[in-house]
Amino acid sequence: MDDEEPGLLDTNIFLHSHTSDTHAEECRQFLSMIESGHIRASLEPIVLHELSYMLPRYLRQMTKRDIGEYLVTVLSWVGIVGDTDLMIDTVNRWSGTPGLSFADAYLAALATRRRCQIYTKNLRELRGQGVEAPDPLPGNTGH
Repeated sequence: MDDEEPGLLDTNIFLHSHTSDTHAEECRQFLSMIESGHIRASLEPIVLHELSYMLPRYLRQMTKRDIGEYLVTVLSWVGIVGDTDLMIDTVNRWSGTPGLSFADAYLAALATRRRCQIYTKNLRELRGQGVEAPDPLPGNTGH
């Protein structure tokens, strides 16, 4: 089973686990198996992003920082497969920076890893993350 490709986790598994609907218990048990490493599942950045804005709709009492802590905890589970270091960096940037979008946090984490520029007009936000964002954009002679 270890050589089998892990399945892909969808956002709704996490969301159901925080409800009392007909899928809640099954989803909680499944996530518990992933947490303990009995099941391996791939968590992709697009699902992590969706969780970042869907969880507050289900768990209204949670702040952006609380959601960030939850996502980092999930990313540390034994059975989670994926580029967890990059995703943890993304979540930490997103949850710790007011006004920074999840996509910009991901781009900043990826640009830092790759040591490359980000082509953007969100200069203040992304330069604030310590990445290079040229202005004007390459190939432009004016604004």
